[in-house]
Amino acid sequence: MKRRRFVESALLAGAGAALGGNRAAGAAEGARRKWILPTDTPDRFHLKVMEFNPGPAPDPRTWELAIEGPASQPLRLNLADLERLPRITQSSRLKCVQCWSGRVRWEGFRADELLKLARPKPEAPWVRIDCADRYFDFLKMEDLLHPRTLFALGMNGESLSPEHGAPLRLVIPFKYGYRSCKVITKLTLTDKGGQGIVADAWPGYYSPSGDIEPGVDHPFDFPGETRKITGGEIADY
Repeated sequence: MKRRRFVESALLAGAGAALGGNRAAGAAEGARRKWILPTDTPDRFHLKVMEFNPGPAPDPRTWELAIEGPASQPLRLNLADLERLPRITQSSRLKCVQCWSGRVRWEGFRADELLKLARPKPEAPWVRIDCADRYFDFLKMEDLLHPRTLFALGMNGESLSPEHGAPLRLVIPFKYGYRSCKVITKLTLTDKGGQGIVADAWPGYYSPSGDIEPGVDHPFDFPGETRKITGGEIADY
């Protein structure tokens, strides 16, 4: 253990000499933070880890959510600010376009609680969502304010894990999982919509709407079973 710490210290010292103190400090912090990497098998939450651009998880101590655009009150909020919003619990199934799903008891708040602070102007019917891993998407305000859409801070009685979007993620149970953005850092209220990054890059596989279509599902919390689904939110198992 002492030898490993010595080697780590030597490497960081070398980085400091080559790159300067600020970049070395950033490298050290990145090394300490857990990297978010995709997985091929479900975890204890009965979900796979899906990650657009693998990298270190955001530090919840310094993370901020920016809200910008035509709003009466542009905001920067930290995690403590969000934890003071009225909290609810919602059981919903996260359905992946890859044909698997898992049910989670999510904890968080509705979008209207957040928008009460920003007070968006009527000419902003869209929201652009930017994430720490450079993922982005566009969501209609009506979908953001849908009674089943949730900003999640926790799952199954625990704080949200880095692999599943901490510090903040969306849960939109009537759309495929790629619409439920993770590691969110900025919301931009805008009068112009668009396609998210995956629908724009792979239009034959990811639809712009992301609505769950009729077909079959392989729920990880029911191993080996295949379930027929009718489209929209999966509510019957």
